Amino acid sequence: MSSSISPDSVAPASVASAGAATGAQPGLYDVFRVGSAMFERPSTRRTFRLAETAASEFAGCIVHAAYVMSSGHLVRYSGKEDRRLDLLVEARSGANGVLAHDGAWSFALFFRGNGKVKGAFALQADAEPSTETMALLLALAEPTGAALAAAELIDRQRRQTKELRRLGKATESSSQVMAATIVRLNAQQAIRDAIVVAAGSGGGETRIVETASTATGRPIVLQDSFGNDLALAGAGDPAVRPVGNLSVGPDPASGWRASPIRSRGETLGILGIYDPDDTRSDDIRFALDYTSATLAVELAHRRSVAEVELRLGRDLADDLVSGPEVFDALARAGALGFDLGGLHRAVLVAWETPTPNGVDVSAAVRYQLAAMRIPALVSRRPEATLAIVADGHDLSPLYGRVSAALTSPRGTIGIGGRCAASDLPRSFAEATRALRIRADSRQPLGLSNHDELGLLRILDTSEDGVRLTRYIQEWLGVLIEHDAQHRADLVRTLTAYLDSGGNYDRTAAALVIHRSTLRYRLRRIREVSGLELNDPDVRLNVHIALRARAALRDYFG
Repeated sequence: MSSSISPDSVAPASVASAGAATGAQPGLYDVFRVGSAMFERPSTRRTFRLAETAASEFAGCIVHAAYVMSSGHLVRYSGKEDRRLDLLVEARSGANGVLAHDGAWSFALFFRGNGKVKGAFALQADAEPSTETMALLLALAEPTGAALAAAELIDRQRRQTKELRRLGKATESSSQVMAATIVRLNAQQAIRDAIVVAAGSGGGETRIVETASTATGRPIVLQDSFGNDLALAGAGDPAVRPVGNLSVGPDPASGWRASPIRSRGETLGILGIYDPDDTRSDDIRFALDYTSATLAVELAHRRSVAEVELRLGRDLADDLVSGPEVFDALARAGALGFDLGGLHRAVLVAWETPTPNGVDVSAAVRYQLAAMRIPALVSRRPEATLAIVADGHDLSPLYGRVSAALTSPRGTIGIGGRCAASDLPRSFAEATRALRIRADSRQPLGLSNHDELGLLRILDTSEDGVRLTRYIQEWLGVLIEHDAQHRADLVRTLTAYLDSGGNYDRTAAALVIHRSTLRYRLRRIREVSGLELNDPDVRLNVHIALRARAALRDYFG
């Protein structure tokens, strides 16, 4: 299996260093270009050449050893014999990680295709690469693994063809079988070429799915991990269109058959084909396998770009609520396509973890805000998920949507007041307070908007409102107990009286009673409670206690 993978006339360096020619640092786009080059003529040798050169260009790493999967085991493909290094790589069991080897920084980078390990590099460098550089190396592993899987498939087909040709010399029937097989392989080559062209056209997942549908003559759908359609082709008949998210495997009720698209053990999407009678030919199965491998690269690239954008958005959101003015905030937000020029709100989302369905809370919040067409910067914080959202949108459905996405209602959402970007620390503090008031209440699950808290904005409801309850009891307890024992209406009378500013006529009209009845009740209030309502301090405390009691009852039940 030994072979050299030194760069040659294939010129992978020009692909890997596309950004370097203009002085720019290599980025995810350069990784994507390398991946596209790998699929032009997939072979193990060429794939390794391109990957090795890219690793050198992106991270200054050398490939100390390369490995391919053979009969379920990693075997050395190139590099100086080193049994200890081979054992260290094999011990990683397909998990990327640092290797303790010869004192230098050494790293095992595994390549996966169709969910299985297809090969690996033992990389070495003078110093540990930066986080950004490591992200590029991990992104490079995606197309490399897919290309190795494609090369493996092509090699297997070639071996089959060679064997058939050998057998074809014996009998005429074998020649016929060989001819049929060659026709099949040519057809599969045409399918592969069409999908490669589609992947390189810039049309993204939609173009790839359309090409696969044309090649198979069947409706094909690509869904994300949440069950939403990313691309659909060939389903002109509404009765054929998939409804909701497809489950892996055959679905006799709908006629769709679905398989997962995986990368690094994570499901990136679901690829489905309409095949109610299970009549897929070998060519169709080949087209689906190759489409799945190609889409894995496309979706992994999209995920890598999204992860970078999410990290930048998370950092910006955290900076905006941290306190000091962020001088470059407008430029950073503009680069992310987020407008900081208008009014915004801070939103905090706290949920039970782990969630029943394993979905990340921050991912669910980000997805639901996008589905509601609400621009947002989302950050995962230790205490809760933070979102900076543009004002002017109805956030009331957010709790229900996140509950459904996580299959759990056990969460709390606090929404701060509207403000300019420079005042987001205040909105963040208000969202924190709204979240705590809701969490400490008798109904802790749900959504609380700071603008709708009324008097509770300045009242302490911590410890289930114990302190506030004591305050209400101190000023109103005797009257509340009296009303309960005698079925009287003194608390309601006192409320109407204070809300009317002490005006007898307005109070009597509000209660629909005579002035003399009102005077009697006010006298009874003084007698029962001992309160002197002419004292401004007493009057203020009693009125606050009445309002707090009403707010607690109306808001929390």
